[in-house]
Amino acid sequence: MKHYITPEEHARMQRRRGRQALGFLVAILVIVGFVTVLRAGVGAVANLFDDTAQKQEYEDKLEGLVLFDPMPFDGIENIDDLTLREAAVWGCIYNIQETQGGFDNYNTDPDTEQLLLPSLDVDAYLAKLLGPGFKLTHRSFEMEDMTIEFDDATQCYKIPVTGTVGYYRAVVTKLFKRSGKLHVTVGYIPTTSTDDSIINVSSDTPTKYMDYLFERQSGSWYLTGLTESETKAESTESTPAANVPEPMAESDVQDAILAAAGSDSASAEADSTAADEGVDTQAEEQPADSTEAQADESTASPAA
Repeated sequence: MKHYITPEEHARMQRRRGRQALGFLVAILVIVGFVTVLRAGVGAVANLFDDTAQKQEYEDKLEGLVLFDPMPFDGIENIDDLTLREAAVWGCIYNIQETQGGFDNYNTDPDTEQLLLPSLDVDAYLAKLLGPGFKLTHRSFEMEDMTIEFDDATQCYKIPVTGTVGYYRAVVTKLFKRSGKLHVTVGYIPTTSTDDSIINVSSDTPTKYMDYLFERQSGSWYLTGLTESETKAESTESTPAANVPEPMAESDVQDAILAAAGSDSASAEADSTAADEGVDTQAEEQPADSTEAQADESTASPAA
């Protein structure tokens, strides 16, 4: 018996299927939306605790100072003048390399081919580090192995062509606030070996840590001090292996030589004494044998 579906029932089934498809689509969209919101929330929380970008920002700001290992100071007015000038010029140069990838946009001296670094660029670098109110009087200055000449006519520093400059490179390891100041803990990674002969570019281990102190002014943080850090570098002293004997002192070496010489002498005397005793024993045995031989001969004579 055939079963026929009326047009009303067919329309009702179509509507039901449409509602089911719509409900399925809404469910998928709800799941996708929930996952998207969840991932966005996780990313926001991760970004909240991720300070990688901030660390890199302060590394770029402090690179020039870390290069020349400044002494601790309280207040920018108390920083060593030469160190400040070195940090201003070379920090600006390193910053240009990091941000622009080179010096294609800068002029060079036609006679010496030295890089011409405008004082305006140095001022801009210092403004980010020390604040817009800080002003540096530009002039030539002497470094340990070179002269940085300032040309008043062009208002540019003449930078000699050179290799690695400075003693350390910076790595920011921690940021924290204390007593209203931002502490930026910087690890000092040596750029040269201990004998200053080989560039030590492969090392990533800081040999010491310092805290650079920043204070908030007009909504931004600016450097105001430098102090020793609570973070300490790992000891590089190596402990001697258990099976490796320690070197003997010179006096012990002499005593050992004398003792060995005395032992050899005693052995030689013992051997000599033993040899003498052997000779004496042989000498004593020879007369006894001779006497016995004579006695045998005398006994044999009458028989003859």
